[in-house]
Amino acid sequence: MIEFYPNSIYYPREAVEEKLAKGELQKTEQHLMGWTERHRGEIWDCARDDSENPTDEILLDNLRALLLCKGSLQPAAEMGDMIKEITKEVWYRNEDASESADQVATEWRAKYLTKWREARMFEAFILIEKRAEQLLQILKG
Repeated sequence: MIEFYPNSIYYPREAVEEKLAKGELQKTEQHLMGWTERHRGEIWDCARDDSENPTDEILLDNLRALLLCKGSLQPAAEMGDMIKEITKEVWYRNEDASESADQVATEWRAKYLTKWREARMFEAFILIEKRAEQLLQILKG
């Protein structure tokens, strides 16, 4: 099974599972389901390279592998979320002293972008595990 864990931050699995239980990953879950639907053919093509009749695990592994290659479930939505985070950072840093929004954004990207994207990918991988049955229905539908 293909696994993913953030290298740049400590993000315990329990924290992601708690977010899932609280319903805080609903948007990510919707993006994952839509992404799987949009890439179903590509996932099957990759899976058939592994086996003529791919098992459920082969299908899910190829879903994971393709997601790692693509790097994002919903680039536009993730960009919007990133802009919200940068906007918060600009606001925080301008409480005490005026700083250029462009400078704050540049520093935020340098400091947090990789960590932020890894956390998103980790959440997607946990969702793949937790929602395997729904994802397999989409893939086989």
